Amino acid sequence: MAEEELAAPPARRSAAPPRRARRLLGLRPRRHDRVDLGSRLLRDQLWTLALLALLILLLLVALTATTRAPVQEWPAWGSRTLLGVFSFGALGAIFSAARSLKSSSLRARIHAQVSDERVTLSRAVLGALPGLAAYAFLQSKVLNLGDADNSKAFAIAFIAGFSERLVLKVAETFAGQKAK
Repeated sequence: MAEEELAAPPARRSAAPPRRARRLLGLRPRRHDRVDLGSRLLRDQLWTLALLALLILLLLVALTATTRAPVQEWPAWGSRTLLGVFSFGALGAIFSAARSLKSSSLRARIHAQVSDERVTLSRAVLGALPGLAAYAFLQSKVLNLGDADNSKAFAIAFIAGFSERLVLKVAETFAGQKAK
């Protein structure tokens, strides 16, 4: 019997890996899950923005296709002009949101990305408001860019929608200066 014990290979200790290896192995699947969920959330946000942009473009096509008058002859504060201004402001905000999604999503945690989906959608929708404000400034001659035709107004609405974060920063700066 003593010979059998000597001939048999020594019994291996439990095959459990060291604590550090177990910890690393335990974290790996969760990290992959987070990356997959993060990329899925980013993809969903981009699809939402793309769908919203498509709907707005269809609205613009419908606006121009259902009238015989060219865009330049639409009345200044008419419903078609205001819908065009809102649409271009929202399109600008959608492009701004899509550009900022990638950089912010790489740094954000999952719970922040979930809340960012709502913020992204609201930025796109609320981007129409700076477009309308810029249109009001253009029509009141506070913003003097020559003749205030509708194509120029739509371009300014797009720029105002695209730079809605800049508009908010300027407003916060003025509010901070008045508070002092």
